[in-house]
Amino acid sequence: MTPRFLSRFTLFLLTLLVVSFSVSDADARRSSRSSRSSRSSHSSHSSSFSKSSKSWSKSSSPSKKVWGQRDGGGIYGKQKTKQTSQKSSGYTKPGSTQPKQSVAAQKKSSSNGYSKPGATPPKKKFTSTSSFDKKTATALKKKKAAASYSAYKKETGKFKQKSETVKASSYASNPIYRKTKTYSDFDYRTHYQRRNSYYRGRGWTPPRYAYRSRSHFGMWDAMVWWMVLDNLGSRNSYAMAYHHADDPGYRQWRQEADRMAQDDAQLRAKLNELDARVATLDGTPRQSGYLPEGMPPEVALSAEALASKSVDRPTLTLATASPGGNYTAFGTMLKESAPSVDVNLRTTAGSMENLRLLVAKEVDAAIVQSDAFEVFQRSFPKMSLAASEQVALYPEVVQMIANRKSGIQTVQDIEPDGEHILYIGPRGSGTAMTWEGLCLQDKGYRKIRTKHASYDEALQQVINNPRAVMMFVSGLNSDLLARAEAVAKETKKIRLVQVDDWDFNDARDRNWNRIYEFVTIPSKTYPGLQKGFILGSDVESIAVSAVLVVRTDWARQYGPEAMDALSFAIMESKPEIQRRTNGLDR
Repeated sequence: MTPRFLSRFTLFLLTLLVVSFSVSDADARRSSRSSRSSRSSHSSHSSSFSKSSKSWSKSSSPSKKVWGQRDGGGIYGKQKTKQTSQKSSGYTKPGSTQPKQSVAAQKKSSSNGYSKPGATPPKKKFTSTSSFDKKTATALKKKKAAASYSAYKKETGKFKQKSETVKASSYASNPIYRKTKTYSDFDYRTHYQRRNSYYRGRGWTPPRYAYRSRSHFGMWDAMVWWMVLDNLGSRNSYAMAYHHADDPGYRQWRQEADRMAQDDAQLRAKLNELDARVATLDGTPRQSGYLPEGMPPEVALSAEALASKSVDRPTLTLATASPGGNYTAFGTMLKESAPSVDVNLRTTAGSMENLRLLVAKEVDAAIVQSDAFEVFQRSFPKMSLAASEQVALYPEVVQMIANRKSGIQTVQDIEPDGEHILYIGPRGSGTAMTWEGLCLQDKGYRKIRTKHASYDEALQQVINNPRAVMMFVSGLNSDLLARAEAVAKETKKIRLVQVDDWDFNDARDRNWNRIYEFVTIPSKTYPGLQKGFILGSDVESIAVSAVLVVRTDWARQYGPEAMDALSFAIMESKPEIQRRTNGLDR
């Protein structure tokens, strides 16, 4: 072989070696990051009784189905996917990095309108249907009840001996029992998951001999006493035996443990040590409500004792809007469909006030428009909305009406800095807020002349003034649109305008929820307003969603059972509110 060939071959081998080391090093870094991430995740895992429970995401839970489609940074928020994104006037927009043209820049050179972007967004035919209904809610309730009973049979089946049935009246006055709260129907599976999570968080596993006994003694879960016996180095632990020495349930457990210790020297030694340590507390005042520091009463009590308690009703203060509107109507439906939750309605000025009340923790829940989150955060940057659970209830369609003589058939035909004037509803209204959101999305819209006025006044202006356009955000077939439809049929002066600026399709809020969706209003919805030269035509528009927001700290305070009760009520109420907002029950 020639020296030249050897030189090239050597260079080739060196190149392979460098690439190999680079790949190995990259793999090692990824592995290291993964390991650190895993350790970080493990170390940040809370052993709290409520927060560490897997019961939030049970397959039979209605809450996962109801709250899992929107993300408020809380328990049920959907997983966000990392994407290349761009910012547009405060909104996050995924996908293309090509800068977006403003409305003004899109103006056609040969006409008075705006040109449309190239991509066509997915459009949804406007319907009144919902994936939730009473039948679905009933089926889920049955499934949850079956899973609960199955968990109870599985747990109690682990124990060799059958526990005695004890009447709840025998321990009803006990302060520990009275301190516990049960929200909605008691769920055995949730209880066992939360109890086991508590013990795992403290590194304790029940000894095998515990299952040779019973699952509970009196009002006590058997595991609490076996854990006491395994933690005699802690005064907090063995003090349990001292303070509850006269409790009938404790005495039953002790008798059972003594019997088992007759042929178990290790257990006998533990019991002797327990007696010796308890003796050191003689003279200390006994506390009937004593529990080791950090132990929730729900861990100490048996599932049977907890299941015997009457249901406590958590209070949910819900901010709606003005009386007679759809938000208040849904609040009333929710109140009637959730008998195990004390829903109190608070009328307000609408979405912006509702978000302020949520931030101030003056309410537990609120109904807001999906575009309100970004408008609120842009308007009040120092006021941060805490983690929340969110569910979209129904679409609220942007409906624009123009005088037929104006020549306006689409929002992109409205002249900026010119002859047209757009009426955007009263100050503080949902319509005015949606217009502000559109302007945040595209600053070119601020060039359009606008005016605040009542909707009735705006409608009269559109009827009589060819330069006037009005905007109204609501469900279909509202009272206002019914009046406009009557005018259109009688006078043929006004028409429904397309809101088809497709750039809004990609708008996302800071939790990556879609702000708008494109909908098609069927031609027969408003025959007069949608009449063409011969036949009626569908009208494309955008819609925001009415979103129910519940503070996550409320959910954590009352637990999965309360959220499930609320979720069942939402499942039953959504079809009804959607029928109302579509005008089908008028």
